[in-house]
Amino acid sequence: MFNEKLKWNWRENPFVLKIDPTLFVGYEEQVKAALKHIENKHKVALISGNTGSGKTTFLKWIEKNYDTSKLYVSKPPENPEDFVNLFIDIFGLSFFERLMRRRPSLYTLTNYINKKLKGKHLVFLIDEAHETNKNVLEWLRVLTDQIDNVSLIIAGMPVLENKIKAELETLDQRITTRITLNSLGRIETKQLIQKRIESVGGKGIEPFTDAALEKIYERTGGFPREVLKFCDRLINTAMEKNLVMIDAKDIEEHKEIELPKVRVEEPVVTFMPKPPSEEQIRNLPYKQKAILEILSKKNWLTPTAIVEESDMKSYKSKGHAIRSINNILKRLMLDGFVTRESRGKAYMYALTPKVRTMFVQS
Repeated sequence: MFNEKLKWNWRENPFVLKIDPTLFVGYEEQVKAALKHIENKHKVALISGNTGSGKTTFLKWIEKNYDTSKLYVSKPPENPEDFVNLFIDIFGLSFFERLMRRRPSLYTLTNYINKKLKGKHLVFLIDEAHETNKNVLEWLRVLTDQIDNVSLIIAGMPVLENKIKAELETLDQRITTRITLNSLGRIETKQLIQKRIESVGGKGIEPFTDAALEKIYERTGGFPREVLKFCDRLINTAMEKNLVMIDAKDIEEHKEIELPKVRVEEPVVTFMPKPPSEEQIRNLPYKQKAILEILSKKNWLTPTAIVEESDMKSYKSKGHAIRSINNILKRLMLDGFVTRESRGKAYMYALTPKVRTMFVQS
């Protein structure tokens, strides 16, 4: 469809959201730190980053490019006992172990792993670690303590580091490498777009102009996932208008898909407002800034969830609080501070990429 309609010589849409470590760009200092951690055979590294910052692609890049035994887990187990199955899946059971039904337990697992490794170095990569519980994290610490040659790299939202500091001092003390993924810079954002386009047979940054890439960076704050989502929307709009080139003015004129209405008076965002400045954030009323602070720590919350995170003393009741928060969120959304998605019957809110970048850097 791309070849026939727009003649960009693309085999497919390069901006489809998919995890492909061969398309990983940027974060050079963070990559060096992770590789140094592995090469020195340090025990525990922690990678923190907000949703869409590229944590999963980062881990998959390490898995693909580092020549050693690796175990990548896309989501940590709910129970420590599940670690047994994880390691059996990678190492297996010998004929004698199967014959004698010698399956390791959680308490003999480290002996089993050390025997299977035979002195080799294991890189244990765990994604989405913020979704697990204290018990599982504590057992991760025990396993890394007792496995002879293992480098554990756990990745998760910033709340994970706070949880470890508050609840697991022994694990926190064992973290020798702390890596933060914030967002890509201007040059790296251009590299991401160019690499995606060239991976499907395109040429350079076509159909985008340099001025368009600058606008894309401003709108997305350099968050990889937001860059891809925005580029996808721009490409689809260009296809509808039969555009051969996408320039800055096309982005200024770009209109987002209307959000579904719940009530007649519900405001609908039909454009992407100009990203607010740090000075605008500083000058916001107290309640608006308080909501932004809550959303900077937790992504995609309903108004009710925001109320539960708020100081209820300034409201007569929870019902009053929810109505007030809803009105504030609508104002923040129209002013470009927050974005909204319909999920099921509820609306969920998050900071816009540019505002999220400001909070990460502050």
